[in-house]
Amino acid sequence: MPGIDFRTARAELRLVQVLELLGFEPRRRLGQQLRGPCPLHRSQTPASRSFSAHLGKNLWYCFRCGAGGNALDLWAAVTRQPRHAAVLDLCQRLGRDVPWLSPPRRARRILPPPGATSSGDSPMPP
Repeated sequence: MPGIDFRTARAELRLVQVLELLGFEPRRRLGQQLRGPCPLHRSQTPASRSFSAHLGKNLWYCFRCGAGGNALDLWAAVTRQPRHAAVLDLCQRLGRDVPWLSPPRRARRILPPPGATSSGDSPMPP
């Protein structure tokens, strides 16, 4: 099975999509920055704004529990899945293709013509 291209996954999976899946309701919005309760430690106070998400940068941080990262990191942390499983799960839920790595190309070895020596001299006598 080919590996996952995590660089592509991080670039294509948007934080806003993960927050929608989690049912995140911001308490405050300022431009592309959202503040509200942290989906990881589930802050219960009505005015909690310990969680900060910047949609333009696709990054988040919780000032209470100290966790942070990108959309994939948030999904993996909230669902308690390893990163590989989190990509598969998140892509499936969002109806997206999994960004698989291309299989490595094998270097083709160029063989000398029949009868040639390895040093490139004329063919060996019979």
